[in-house]
Amino acid sequence: MEGSSDGAGSSDMKTTTSLKITEKLEKARMYKQKGNDSFKQQQLKKAIQSYHSGLLYMKGINHDFLPSTNKILDPMAETRAPVVVSEEDKIHVQQLTADLHNNLAACLLKQEPVKYERVVECCKQVTELTPTNTKGWYRLGLAYYHLRDFQEAKTALMTANKLSNGQDMAVRRLLASVEQEVKKEDEKFNNMFKNRLL
Repeated sequence: MEGSSDGAGSSDMKTTTSLKITEKLEKARMYKQKGNDSFKQQQLKKAIQSYHSGLLYMKGINHDFLPSTNKILDPMAETRAPVVVSEEDKIHVQQLTADLHNNLAACLLKQEPVKYERVVECCKQVTELTPTNTKGWYRLGLAYYHLRDFQEAKTALMTANKLSNGQDMAVRRLLASVEQEVKKEDEKFNNMFKNRLL
């Protein structure tokens, strides 16, 4: 009957969206695996392309979670039922998005010249989505170190060191280097201040 609302359309929309999310997750996982295979073979450009493609699918999922309310860009926005997503799916989306960003950061660190600003962007995503990700914090600290932002590097590396219970030698070595640089900067600043007073 025209104009009746039995809720069936809303249920179908949720099922369709859930299916779309599942399909997009599978595609993103496939691209992650392709990226991992390329990375192992030192094919960095291919790996970067694969991780980037996986992230595009993840952005599509995020669009499904938070559909547009802009009538111009999406004329059907107001007619869509809200998307119901399980907590399990949300966790999978967060973890896979973090993994793709983390793997992309690993590739970017091996490319010449290294784009440290881009590494910082990727690692910030990793640490926001998975705050206990030691590699994400380490790579963030490494990127800040090379950008000569030693305070941010120290903060990231102290977090990585805490998460690894002080057991990760790479983290400890880099943290020691950062602390030396912070000490040098402090001494330089203090000397400049003393010279001005004289």
